Amino acid sequence: MEYKLLTPGPLSTTMSVKREMLVDHCTWDDDYKNITQEIRSELLRIANLDEKNYTAVLMQGSGSFGVESVITSVVPKDGKVLILVNGAYGKRMVSIAEFSKIKFETIEVSDSEIFNKEDVRKVLEKDLDITHVAMVHSETTTGILNNIEEIGEVVKSHNKTFIVDAMSSFAGVEIEIEKIGIDFLISSANKCIEGVPGFSFIICKKESIENSKDNARSLCLNLYDQYQTMDKDGKWRFTSPTHTVLAFRQALRELEDEGGVENRAKRYRENNNLLNIEMERLGFKLYLDKNVQGPIISTFLYPENLGIDFKDMYEFIKNRGYIIYPGKLTEKESFRIGNIGEIYKRDILGLIGVFEEYLENINYRKNFKDLEAVIFDWAGTTVDFGCIAPVASFRDAFLEYGIEVTEEEIRKPMGMLKIDHIREMLKMDRINELWEEKYNRSWSEEDVEEIYKISEKKILENVANHSELKPHLLETVKLLRSNGIKIGSTTGYTDEMMEIVTRVAGEEGYKPDFFVTPNSVENHGRPYPFMIYENMKALEVTSAKNVVKVGDTISDIKEGKNAGIIAIGIIDGSSLMGLNKEKFDGLSEEEKEIRREEVRRKYEEAGADIVIKDLSELGEVLNLK
Repeated sequence: MEYKLLTPGPLSTTMSVKREMLVDHCTWDDDYKNITQEIRSELLRIANLDEKNYTAVLMQGSGSFGVESVITSVVPKDGKVLILVNGAYGKRMVSIAEFSKIKFETIEVSDSEIFNKEDVRKVLEKDLDITHVAMVHSETTTGILNNIEEIGEVVKSHNKTFIVDAMSSFAGVEIEIEKIGIDFLISSANKCIEGVPGFSFIICKKESIENSKDNARSLCLNLYDQYQTMDKDGKWRFTSPTHTVLAFRQALRELEDEGGVENRAKRYRENNNLLNIEMERLGFKLYLDKNVQGPIISTFLYPENLGIDFKDMYEFIKNRGYIIYPGKLTEKESFRIGNIGEIYKRDILGLIGVFEEYLENINYRKNFKDLEAVIFDWAGTTVDFGCIAPVASFRDAFLEYGIEVTEEEIRKPMGMLKIDHIREMLKMDRINELWEEKYNRSWSEEDVEEIYKISEKKILENVANHSELKPHLLETVKLLRSNGIKIGSTTGYTDEMMEIVTRVAGEEGYKPDFFVTPNSVENHGRPYPFMIYENMKALEVTSAKNVVKVGDTISDIKEGKNAGIIAIGIIDGSSLMGLNKEKFDGLSEEEKEIRREEVRRKYEEAGADIVIKDLSELGEVLNLK
């Protein structure tokens, strides 16, 4: 599935940028080295800098590699760096200095504040050992855009070297590097120039980098040596990310075609303004004050009293083609949405539509005020803990043909019409190979019919012994009925099998208002939605929005989603977990939780709206009293 990446990078790129990576290049080839030199010159051009006084150095690795390269290469052994911190990436600079045993001082403010230039001035006047000042421009922890212009004025007035991490702002925000007095500006290929990950780049004053000779604390990240080598003929010191470099050259061309940094910055601002307005309309409050909010990424707080789970929301949005970012705040629940990359107004509006759908969905799930019916599966959901009867029957049926199948293979299509189930098993690579090896031919529909007849006979023999009610079923049914909710059911069993199942279950006290088998819908069983529709008709339900499906297989979830209703997966005793009651009870609590998380993940990947441990939780998630 193609996704729109609404993140601070890596980000969505054009097909033409991706296409450039289909070409292989040798790092020693003159054509390739010329591309490197072309990129270096173009970076200076879009930064409005001349090649006499400034240079651009490309460095293998992500943006953090570039930041570490600068800090560990340009601060002298007896130097000291003042680091301004209001987010995770300022803290990363501190970590780099600590790890490299570079002397440093910090000014730290909250992640929603920009820096006071007078605080910087006081520190520089007091601590004369400070030689460098480093800060982040666009701090994507929150989306704040820091005041590098004001800070740069103070730094230059004290004749200090100014380092700016402009990772997610260069080419997306207009930066007057020379006027501000930035000595070293670091950014990355996969940010606002809209290339792909693989290298960072440093735009710097030639005088400043020349003064950094012999300061480096790393061989591979030695910025001065990289500059000296690259300046000769475009050769990188060590193997370069050739495909990324080719993509980046194309991205630079497309930046120019868009109208340069000015027009790209305009698009990003418009994206961000539209995003922020629409999200606040939906009740997602911006974390930052608008006067410090940058145009690259926004942090949003959840609407109160909705109980939104980020993982649940993320999967819902991802399944509809968009990727958002978790929050980095420690004190408040939040998430982030970026708007850089190949993102346009239509993409922002598309995302807003998905959020509207999600809120409608979660509001319904929260209230369930108009709920009319719950449709249960049978084996593994309401009866037969672990869904044992079909497993044993399929295994025995295949053994009669001399094919030994695994329980995992049996359970994979579980929930489907039984003859479809057998067909899906025969399509599996391992079983298909065993079949051809034994019979020197491919399986046929006649074989499907014969295996089905054997399995049907064996299920009829086994099902009476595996129709005992699952825990919490009767009290859950009682709760549903006391709230005026009708109870329907669907199954993968046939009419003949269900005569036995319903009789045994009825003797134990479970009688749903309606049940339907695939026989009643011309054998169009799960994952088709037709059995659910038959339930809705028989139970006289007024709307699909007022129905919930509860099941224990992926087919159950797909059946519910295909019918347009809320799909709930049950964990304990499910076919998806695949353990009978004795084996399940024999697990330690830690082992049970590990198994439960595995099943939960599978349900969520299949699109389940809600996952419950067992039927005792159903009343709570449906808000029943």
